[in-house]
Amino acid sequence: MDPLKARVRLGYSRSWVVRKYSLIGLWPSEVHLTRKFFAPGSRLLDIGCGAGRTSIPLAQAGHEIVAVDLATPMVAQTHALAEFAGCRVRGVAADAAILPFPANTFDGVLFSYNGIELVPREAGKRAVLSEVYRTLRPGGHFIFTTHALEAFNRYAWDRLQRVLDQLGRMLTFRSIADEEFGEIIPDPSRNVEVYYMQINSPRKYRRMLRSTGFGLRYFNSRSRIDALKPPGWLADFDGDFKFYVAQKP
Repeated sequence: MDPLKARVRLGYSRSWVVRKYSLIGLWPSEVHLTRKFFAPGSRLLDIGCGAGRTSIPLAQAGHEIVAVDLATPMVAQTHALAEFAGCRVRGVAADAAILPFPANTFDGVLFSYNGIELVPREAGKRAVLSEVYRTLRPGGHFIFTTHALEAFNRYAWDRLQRVLDQLGRMLTFRSIADEEFGEIIPDPSRNVEVYYMQINSPRKYRRMLRSTGFGLRYFNSRSRIDALKPPGWLADFDGDFKFYVAQKP
C-alpha cells in the first residue's frame, strides 16, 4: 500500500478516533443537499463512512446504503451502530481509488467531512473521481466537501506560512519532489487523528471534475447553506467547508 495511504488508515484505525466518529447525524447543510440531489429510495455509496455518521441517517431516511472506508475498524463500528439503530447498512472495507463495484451501480455518492483531502496526491484524488464517475449511474450526483486554500479563517496564517516555505524551497532549488503543494504531513510519532491531508483550491477541484467528465451542478460553503444563502463568488473565500455537487451526464 502507498505509504501515505497507510498513514491515513493508521490514523483512522485508532480506537479513540473510532469513538470520536461514532456520533451519528447529518449536518443541516447535508440534510438540505441530500434531500435536494438524492431522490427518495436511492441506492447510495457513502465513501469514507467513518463510524456511520452519515450512513445511518441516510438509511433511516429510506435510502439503500453501501458504506465504504479504508479503515476496517470504522466499517465494523458502522455495522454495530446500524444494527443498534435498527437499520440496514452494507459496510465494505475498501480503497476509494479501486472501488469493488460494477459500473453504473449507484444513484448517488457522498464523500463527507473533507474525506477527499485524505486521499494522497493529485493522482490519487483523480483516481477516486474516476471511480466515482464509473460507479455512478448516468444523471447521478456526487456530493463532497473540502477546505479551501483561499478561505479566511483561523487556519489562514498557517496555510500562508506553508506556501511561503514551499516557494522558498523552490527559489533555493531545494528538492520538493517528495511533497505536493497543499500537503500537510504531521510527524508519525505523534498520537494524532490526521496523519496526512492535502488542501487544494476550489479552482483545482473544478478542473479535476471537468477533466473526469463531471458537470458541477452546485458549489457553496457550509455556513451559507445553513443560512439559506445562495451560491456566489464569496463562497470561495468563506472560512468554512465547501460543498460540491457534481453530476455524471
